[in-house]
Amino acid sequence: MEKQQLTPYGVFVILFSLLLGCSFQKSSVKEAETSRVDSLLSFYRDSLAVRPLAVISKLRTDQENVSDSINYYNLNQTISRCYYFSNQVDSAFLLNDRVLHFVEKQPEKDGRLLKLSADAYNSRGVFFQDMNQWDSAIVCLHNASEALSQVNDFERLPAINVYINLADCYQHQGDYGWAGYHYRKALFLSDSLGVGDKMNYPIYSGLAKLYQELENYSLSDSYFRKAEQYWDKGSDYEKYYFANSRGNYYYVTKEYDNALVWFQRANVIVANFPQPIYRGIVEGNIGEIYLLKEQPDSARYYLERSVAFFGESALQQPGIKFYMDGLFASLALQENDLQEAARRLNQPYDTLHTDLQYQYYHNKRLEELYRKKKDFVQAYYYRNQANLCGDSLRNMKIENSIRETEFRYRQDTTLLKKDIMITQTEAKAQQWMWLAWIAGLGLIIVVLLMVCALLYIRRKKELRYKQQIATITQLRMAVVRNRIAPHYIFNVLNSVMPIFRRYEELSEPVNLLIDVLRGDLLSSEQLAVPLEKEVSFVKNYLKLKMLGDPERIRVEWSISSGVSMDTLVPSMSIQIPVENAVKYAFNTESLNPCIMISISVENEELHVSIEDNGIGYHPGAHARDERSTGQGLKILYRTIDLLNTRNIRKMQFSIRNLHSVSEKGHGTCVLLIVPLNYNFIL
Repeated sequence: MEKQQLTPYGVFVILFSLLLGCSFQKSSVKEAETSRVDSLLSFYRDSLAVRPLAVISKLRTDQENVSDSINYYNLNQTISRCYYFSNQVDSAFLLNDRVLHFVEKQPEKDGRLLKLSADAYNSRGVFFQDMNQWDSAIVCLHNASEALSQVNDFERLPAINVYINLADCYQHQGDYGWAGYHYRKALFLSDSLGVGDKMNYPIYSGLAKLYQELENYSLSDSYFRKAEQYWDKGSDYEKYYFANSRGNYYYVTKEYDNALVWFQRANVIVANFPQPIYRGIVEGNIGEIYLLKEQPDSARYYLERSVAFFGESALQQPGIKFYMDGLFASLALQENDLQEAARRLNQPYDTLHTDLQYQYYHNKRLEELYRKKKDFVQAYYYRNQANLCGDSLRNMKIENSIRETEFRYRQDTTLLKKDIMITQTEAKAQQWMWLAWIAGLGLIIVVLLMVCALLYIRRKKELRYKQQIATITQLRMAVVRNRIAPHYIFNVLNSVMPIFRRYEELSEPVNLLIDVLRGDLLSSEQLAVPLEKEVSFVKNYLKLKMLGDPERIRVEWSISSGVSMDTLVPSMSIQIPVENAVKYAFNTESLNPCIMISISVENEELHVSIEDNGIGYHPGAHARDERSTGQGLKILYRTIDLLNTRNIRKMQFSIRNLHSVSEKGHGTCVLLIVPLNYNFIL
């Protein structure tokens, strides 16, 4: 047989076949390794939080046999998450930094690199979330979202978790509009990819919590019920989030027994978590429920356990410390340990880094503390502070509810497609936008300067107007005070002069006269006096008035034990009705004339009642009486009207003829009601 020789073309074909075979072999090995790593990560995904150290050991072993760089750093990224779950935060961030550094060094990023970048940024965002560094978390999560927007649609499944995390960040910052936007974006993507059974559970839980915070409880309850249908399909962390959120829902709707059931379920779930901070959160919630149920022993048990689970490092964080101090202060208030409550509540805190809702509760606790100390001025101050926080919270919720509604309607499928087209057009026109930005910035500066000038002028006008109102008020009160003193001096002298003529020993009437005149002059210079001084002044007046005939009118005093004699009342508010009763209530036919003065506290209001059994109240009946100047009640009414202009809760003053209430009744009843936190400053 003749031996065949290879031609140059034949040599080329053989060499090309060998090279192509090697290439196919390397590609096949690489794909097999990638498939093996992906399967490994998928298998251990649910074990990361439960057994992080065991997973680290397994992945480190498998990492030794990995040749592909992307596969290697995929394993590193998962190990980073395991470090975080095992509370090795520094190691988690260090390994996460290495992964991101590797991704950024690559000149070209294919689908696998983009998914690795998204996973690393998403994990970093979650790390910052747990540390309450919401702005940093949002930046990382947007980077993850941007990376996933460049991969194929069937590889965008991780974007659902990114959107959920973004929604949670915005929700914690109180930006409910963007929170709702990202939840619905996650829901839209979940439905588009057909993975609703796996992913809708955390989305519905998040939407339920969102609408709970917007106080739309019917819609919140609806989403909770939808989420509960997927309970068995959720991970342990998703179940914890749902149970804790459901407990918070029943907490804000004041269904405390239901709240306790769900917090206890959450406590069972987090018992197996390696991070004790979750146990601290749940047991703190349980302790707060027992506080609201007024069971201080159970509350103390869970609050002390919560502190133990948080640990010293977590309690150094201002937010957690402020929250726990508030709960222990509430416990101390329930146990009437005012010293411990004051110690907890008077610690300084940073309002810029403290949730506004917690500031509201803090001021309510301070209000309760000072009310128990009977320091009603401070109690009123902290009530106003709490009301300011409450108003701010309501305004924020209204604004965010409007924004959330706008975002909800923007996320119709057609509008989303239109947004994509707009985004593409904007990318092409980016270079022209810079010119518009420069021109717009100049215009904004000019407008801001004009607005500032207008606001300055308006502010000056408002200050001038307030000063004028204050001056008018002071002038009106000066007129009132100038009328009070002559009126009562005239009446006192009119009462004392006949006694001078009848008795030789004048020391007692003269002393009483001096006391009455002194009290009269002091009262005329003050808008309000302590109740003790007003009562003393009235007693001196009655003693002086009835010095000649002490049995003529019987006076009965009834002052409840709970009444603080330091409570302020308008000057002469008791003396004027009593004086009128002595002068006009009885005639010669009156039997057993009696004046009953009752003082008590009801519903945080001081009630003063001056009642007689005389002929009754007949306005204008004594207009021609020489003993009457006709100014007493007018002055009292005007004083109360002026003071009421400065107060939300109004003082009440009324006069009733008892015969008009009952046919058998007779006499007059004068009623004065003064709120305990009333402001007498004009």
